[in-house]
Amino acid sequence: MNAPANKFMPVAKVIKSFGTEGEIVTRFYSMYREEIDVKKPVFIFYDGLPVPFFIRSFTSRGSNQAIIKLGGIESSYLSEEISGETIYADYIDNEDDLQEDLSLLVGFRVTDREGNVIGSISSFYDYPGNPCFGVMPANKKPAEFLLPVHEDIILKSDFKRKTIVVSLPKGITEL
Repeated sequence: MNAPANKFMPVAKVIKSFGTEGEIVTRFYSMYREEIDVKKPVFIFYDGLPVPFFIRSFTSRGSNQAIIKLGGIESSYLSEEISGETIYADYIDNEDDLQEDLSLLVGFRVTDREGNVIGSISSFYDYPGNPCFGVMPANKKPAEFLLPVHEDIILKSDFKRKTIVVSLPKGITEL
């Protein structure tokens, strides 16, 4: 990705082609569903460069999916080409949008559901399609472990207490 990594946030993944007119089925990353503004372009990266697409139609399908028609994608052949790709939104339009910058969570405490402290967020890595937090464990273990930014893992965030609550897959702190 040649564009600044902090300029885009992943908001959805293209699951599959739908129909013959170029529609796609997308699954949203839960914390970003409301971030898609149909009046602004979304981006898909081709050869490391962000390519803008305007949303022509948007039909919700359940709580985390939608059928979307993007301008310029006019056939099932073209929609199949973007299956599996991540859809990004441009979120550095104004200062209010900077609140969505995940690097602002550096320093937050990471706890499990019971309130046990796991560690603190020491860094943010904006890997395309797989953003991760670097977490320094509370048990004084010197190695940082990576925590994927995913709806199944991050259950809640509390900006007043600077805490996120997570449900960790077994063994993730050992990696």
